[in-house]
Amino acid sequence: MSAQFRTFPTDPVALLSRRFCRHGSAIVSRNERQMLSAVWQDPEQTRASLTARMELTQQSVHRLLSTLHEDGMILFGPLVPPKRKGKPSPRLLLNPRFGCALGVSLDTDRVGVACMDFAGGHVTRQFSIAGDSVEAVLNRIDEAFDALLAQARFRREDAVGVGCAIAGYLMKNGRYNPPEPLKHWSEVDLARRVSERFRLPCWTDNNANTAALCEAMFGLGRSYRNLVYLSFNYGFGAGIISEGDLLHGAFGNAGEIGMIFTPEEAESRPALGLLLAHLRRAGHDVRSIEEIGAAIGRVPDEVAVWADRVAPQLNRVINAVTAVADPECIVFGGQIPRPLAQAFIDRAEFFARPRHGHINPLPELEISTLGGETPAVGAACLPLRALLF
Repeated sequence: MSAQFRTFPTDPVALLSRRFCRHGSAIVSRNERQMLSAVWQDPEQTRASLTARMELTQQSVHRLLSTLHEDGMILFGPLVPPKRKGKPSPRLLLNPRFGCALGVSLDTDRVGVACMDFAGGHVTRQFSIAGDSVEAVLNRIDEAFDALLAQARFRREDAVGVGCAIAGYLMKNGRYNPPEPLKHWSEVDLARRVSERFRLPCWTDNNANTAALCEAMFGLGRSYRNLVYLSFNYGFGAGIISEGDLLHGAFGNAGEIGMIFTPEEAESRPALGLLLAHLRRAGHDVRSIEEIGAAIGRVPDEVAVWADRVAPQLNRVINAVTAVADPECIVFGGQIPRPLAQAFIDRAEFFARPRHGHINPLPELEISTLGGETPAVGAACLPLRALLF
């Protein structure tokens, strides 16, 4: 379990139903965790290919896989012929019915909710909020959990935990400091409150990180092991994926790219909340981030003016993350409409210059195709990764 995640309780196994535990302690051993992770990352994994990559004897691998099979985590699929000599080997599959995890993403004007099965299949819902109280939002999340669990044919006791993402950075006291519309959530010990409300262990992170995690597991991360996910929402943040893993940093705030702007520049950063304010000042009736996509078609010139204004700050971010993280890909994601993301890419400029006739490798600029409740789906990954993968 990563120490970077804010988790409650400290010992999450204490809240898990008995069928998820072995002898009242860890669900899986270190070697079993490696196996489950390998099967997750490679859907074509066979028992023979897994044996070849593990630093264990064939007998040990077969024994551990048999245990995972008996526990209901692994399924043995059809036999796959070997690429060279040898006997056919069964394909390894994660059992989607072993259990599930729940995910929540709190943004300034909406909440996304997800239910993910053990093999990564997921269903989602969302609802709008506008300054609603913490208790009112938790009640609606509870209703959404019931609906999603029923849709996915799970019970509450089938859930291993809740992942909860929120816009904002992590403070030293373990709480999050979100944007103004979510200010009242800064007074909440999020992991403790969610865990106690739903009687499940809870892992928290910011929603740029969980969106990046979702991208790594289901989107462009299938092609790029190293990427930076730019999350365009009411605010503007990033998540950094290094060799397939989420980078948190010493204080849990790696990717908090708003820190590179001066106070004056911060008013011209590419945050959709600032675009919303810009359009309102120009006399356009755009009431929420979700309405920006339609507004682009109605007032393209006004949006283009704003895109030109914030392009220098965005280019600084693109070059900063290129220099520091050295990603293969920079993903434009969050709630940004595709036409605006493309407009930003068209305005992108790398500052790297040739030296001795050569230029250093530069990342691809891509638009996320996941859409939907990406941060909530990523949040649902947190319990599975912490406990099992």
